[in-house]
Amino acid sequence: MVISVVLVLVVVTILGIGLEGEERRAEGEPDVVSSMIVNNEQYLTVVANRNEIENEEEFTKLLIKMYEENSFHSVKFSRDMVEPERVYVKVYLWKQDIKKENPILRIKYCLCK
Repeated sequence: MVISVVLVLVVVTILGIGLEGEERRAEGEPDVVSSMIVNNEQYLTVVANRNEIENEEEFTKLLIKMYEENSFHSVKFSRDMVEPERVYVKVYLWKQDIKKENPILRIKYCLCK
């Protein structure tokens, strides 16, 4: 009886880990995984959450729009203290690529007045 319960728990755990890995690889909206402000410059690390970026120009427009609308899922920017003049974005396809790969896209965005 005890062995059956332990065996069921092991199988459920293994299946759960497998599903979690699949969910992380599901394509979706780009998202910020890191944000840092130094002086009047903001540095973002973004994951595209997709296997490839077919049109870099359109993807860049999407990221700028999401930044301006403050519509990233994981991060909401507070602009009441500092409004950065420039934003530098490094884009990776997936979160696990960040320490293994170079960014697939770099974006410099000026909010200069």
